[in-house]
Amino acid sequence: MQIKDDFKKSYDFIARPEQAFEREKDEKSYLPMIRFFLVLNVILALLTPVVNWLHIPSDIVHAGTNAQMGAYVQAPLLETSTGVSRYLWVAVLTYFGNFLKFPLLGILFHAFAKVMQGKGTLNDSFKVSIYSTAPVLLLGWVPFFGLISGLWVGYLYVVGFWKLHDVSLGKAIALVNLLIGIQLVWAFVFGWIGNSTPW
Repeated sequence: MQIKDDFKKSYDFIARPEQAFEREKDEKSYLPMIRFFLVLNVILALLTPVVNWLHIPSDIVHAGTNAQMGAYVQAPLLETSTGVSRYLWVAVLTYFGNFLKFPLLGILFHAFAKVMQGKGTLNDSFKVSIYSTAPVLLLGWVPFFGLISGLWVGYLYVVGFWKLHDVSLGKAIALVNLLIGIQLVWAFVFGWIGNSTPW
């Protein structure tokens, strides 16, 4: 039943983010958001290697997260050194890369919120970083939709800062544009666009 609730909640964040973030204002526990993230991250981790098996790379066009792109780059090297299939490595690295990234974003977002004079708590910052991932966790593996799902997450970040931290839309949009710019530079620098790693 709880997993079904997580899927319903993910739909709400994707389709009705303002109302979804409003509903989360009074939730003080970290457990629902952690469960939400751990469950939905499995979908992305399992379906990304399937898409790679169909000869579609995890690059900035086809993947929604840096974890998928990094896993795609590293998996052939790990296969060579361990003998374990690159597709298994893609799944493991995608899952654990996201597992490390999004909670760290919660702490970083809290610092940004304080600089922008936001009124929310650390719990609210984690809600922004985790619940905003719904589009990439559910759809970030879909070919040609990865970039769109990533930008969709950016939109949800804006709504999250606005609703949970009471930050002006202008400040939230400026912050998210900065973060998207950093991510694009990161992708170019580390070769996740047009990667030539043999598959």
